[in-house]
Amino acid sequence: IYIMSTEFDYIVNKILNAEVIIHPFPHLDIKNLLSQEHLDLIINENQIHFQEMNTNDKLYNKLIKNRWSIQSFPGCTSNWNNYKKFLENPEKYKSTNPVENIGMTFRLKYYKNNTIKNLLNFMNSNIFHQTLKSKFNIIKETKIISAIQKNLTGYEISPHPDIRQKCLTYLLNINNNKEIEKLDCHTHLLEFKDEYKHIQKFWENNKGIQRCWVPWDWCNTIKKMNENNSIVIFHPDNNPPTLHAIRLNYNHLKYQRTQIYGNLLYKNPPRYKPQNYKEL
Repeated sequence: IYIMSTEFDYIVNKILNAEVIIHPFPHLDIKNLLSQEHLDLIINENQIHFQEMNTNDKLYNKLIKNRWSIQSFPGCTSNWNNYKKFLENPEKYKSTNPVENIGMTFRLKYYKNNTIKNLLNFMNSNIFHQTLKSKFNIIKETKIISAIQKNLTGYEISPHPDIRQKCLTYLLNINNNKEIEKLDCHTHLLEFKDEYKHIQKFWENNKGIQRCWVPWDWCNTIKKMNENNSIVIFHPDNNPPTLHAIRLNYNHLKYQRTQIYGNLLYKNPPRYKPQNYKEL
């Protein structure tokens, strides 16, 4: 439970005052969201960021010891032994599906540092929840989920506008190394190539059908969200479609892509008819 205080109120103000960027779809891109004090706490917290490991098993054991748990997640396996097989022989075990590969996501389940714990409590609080809803004019009932996550190499989700059950998505980079900004492990914001723009009309006109992942080569990347301490926030939509994507190919033994990840989810959404990109 978040008790109203001034410690994190500056985050509310930054969101409410942020300009909505229109291209490739309406979104917020807020630089330096966290204060330097709060960012430094996260960067220097050895439960979240630790020294380079020399084997995947040592990394796994370090994560488990620090109260990280494997998180079931799109584009990922939940089985460490299967994931290790993929790492040892990616060509043999890689996904045959062109819109997905094999990665692994860990979520921090317990926070040693009280200020970081309070920050996550704030980001799951009614105040933060209502701030996001107010900024994007959301009226329907929603619930909020915010957590600290790490994504290991191989994690990939091709361009997608998010499933219709999602009301809002946000991603805040909290890495401890500037080098990671230059690597291929950041969220892409995309738009359809002209020959595929009819898909957004199909999604708009068929609201009972789920929106699906599509191949990378149907889209153009407009920007990458690579800056540390920057947050992207958007309300999934059809027109223009909120196409975003991720593919990780980096050395996670050195450091891991780390984010505060969050969603608003609609309460009691209808059931949607599944769709595969091949049907499009």
